[in-house]
Amino acid sequence: MSSLEAADPPRRSLRDRIQTDIYLTRLDWHLEAVLAGKERRAVVKELRQALASDPRETTLGLRDLGSPKALARQYAIDDDRQPLWSIGIITAGLALLVYWALFLAFSFGMVAAVDANAPMEAHASFLFVNVTAFASTEAVGMGWTSSWAWLFVPAIIAFAGLLLGARSWRIISPR
Repeated sequence: MSSLEAADPPRRSLRDRIQTDIYLTRLDWHLEAVLAGKERRAVVKELRQALASDPRETTLGLRDLGSPKALARQYAIDDDRQPLWSIGIITAGLALLVYWALFLAFSFGMVAAVDANAPMEAHASFLFVNVTAFASTEAVGMGWTSSWAWLFVPAIIAFAGLLLGARSWRIISPR
């Protein structure tokens, strides 16, 4: 075995690479609160290279680094914490998904109720959106109308999810 072969980094399995990617993604999320984008990407890139060239097992290397949150705190330059915009975007998306799931469940529930009592028509309101369900011997259907709520309610839900998920109050920090 030559000295060149001993210096080669070990070939990582797919499982090890996935573990490393998950760890570095979590670290990146926590670093978002304490470092600017360029510095954060440099830290993650450097750590990725260090983990790839580490001769030890991936699990052991990640365990030695500790939790991503604690490691990110060590990189903090000062106590100013920045909003977590990527988490805010994910939270806003999840809030919209829940809103649409509830809205569709409400709408399909109305359709099921009128279909069971056909012929019938029902009108109701879900967060300022007027929902109509109808059933006759020939057809079953639903519709919804509103003037402003159709766009504003989901926008307000998404905006609130973004602000809460990003912890936007970090913008205002006492000096």
